[in-house]
Amino acid sequence: MGISDKQLRFIIWGITILIPIVVTILGYLPPLELEPETAAKFYLLPKINAFLNGTAFIVLIGAWIAIRLKKVAIHKLLTSTAVVLSVVFLLSYIAFHFTTSSTHYCGDESMKMVYFIILISHIILSAAIVPLVLFTYARGFAMQVEKHKKLAHFTWPLWLYVTASGVVVYLMISPCYPI
Repeated sequence: MGISDKQLRFIIWGITILIPIVVTILGYLPPLELEPETAAKFYLLPKINAFLNGTAFIVLIGAWIAIRLKKVAIHKLLTSTAVVLSVVFLLSYIAFHFTTSSTHYCGDESMKMVYFIILISHIILSAAIVPLVLFTYARGFAMQVEKHKKLAHFTWPLWLYVTASGVVVYLMISPCYPI
């Protein structure tokens, strides 16, 4: 017996609400008290996160090409890969922010506004993309092609922006990390 549409909506909206709550709470909690050597290792996570985002970006381009070529199985595989990369990113992001203090922008003052515009748009769209990705993916997985295509027209470019802007944010903030 499969999951009903109502149950699916409940799960997706629950996840959509839970993620920003967890991330917001982490922003207000003090980081874990770790040994300096251990804490230093967590500063590798932003680089891994940028790699995950960059890889998801490339995979999403591949998924788009695959569906244009009517390679549905490859499209599904690539889209599933992008979802997994995004979940791993989220877990790594949470681990980083649970274990380290916030990093403040320290770059060129003339680029500060650009950084904040990219960062704020990235944060807002990162929250907005969650239900779009989950609904689009679920519709595609269930072979509800018309519903999937309709959602994908909005989801795909936003998801691309979120993955690309995540890499840009990392490149702009990484010189500011204390380690």
